[in-house]
Amino acid sequence: LLLSDIRGFTRLGACMKPGELHQLLQEMHAPLVETIFKHDGSIDKFIGDAILAVFGSPEEDPLQFEKALNAAIEMQQRVKEINLKRIEAGNVPVDIGIGLHCGEVAHGFIGSEDRLEFTVVGNTVNLAARYCDGAGAGEIVISQNLVNNLPHRTDLEHVTLDVKHGQKIEAFVLRQLT
Repeated sequence: LLLSDIRGFTRLGACMKPGELHQLLQEMHAPLVETIFKHDGSIDKFIGDAILAVFGSPEEDPLQFEKALNAAIEMQQRVKEINLKRIEAGNVPVDIGIGLHCGEVAHGFIGSEDRLEFTVVGNTVNLAARYCDGAGAGEIVISQNLVNNLPHRTDLEHVTLDVKHGQKIEAFVLRQLT
């Protein structure tokens, strides 16, 4: 799972008119979604300014872990390109944080007879959100589970994240994003 979130969005949104906010989300989401699709991911849902993407589902993909990481790296690069245009147009730059995690999920139709949505649920989704919460602007935070499924990498820094309810989780921050 890949979860990305705009940093400082609530504060930014408080200073913008609804139309401007909509424009910002369109400006950000379009290239990020394109990048996720390019790496064979699918969009599970938009959660306000956040994007939840799934790799290796509904059909398994032996390269799903690497594709998710490559999508995250390219997404951060795309945000840098967006920001160059935003600054040139006199707008404030916007950054995202990305969390990557893998594990078992329940996926299927959730909802009621009146409205069903195909989605993923479970503790793996909740943990992906915690890794995303731990990612600062321009960062990619990766779970140990995902690291275990990647080829050896030397560009990871071990960190401990403080998460909800005073708990801590171990993670890795991808360094050398240029």
